[in-house]
Amino acid sequence: MLTVNYYNDFFEIGQQKINFSLYELSLPNDDPVYTLKKVMEDLDFSGLLANCSDKGRTGYNPIMMYAVITYANMRGIRSINRIVDLCERDIAFIWLTRVFDSLFT
Repeated sequence: MLTVNYYNDFFEIGQQKINFSLYELSLPNDDPVYTLKKVMEDLDFSGLLANCSDKGRTGYNPIMMYAVITYANMRGIRSINRIVDLCERDIAFIWLTRVFDSLFT
């Protein structure tokens, strides 16, 4: 049986390939996300962490979640669905989730 991948053949003809790393599109040095990170590193989260249980499935890092909600409020975003979308698409939110997830776990 002859299998032909028409999709790749169609899109390879005359298509320009773009290869880049997401982190090469760096954030500006004056982005408020850096200020938020510096402020949050000095905060005491022991009360927040005391309310979190280690039983059951592993959840999201509560400090990272707090940082994301705070940054969204700084930008005037209140909708949870919009925040979830930005965590998947906006480089500042992606950076924020990666940094706090790796720092405080």
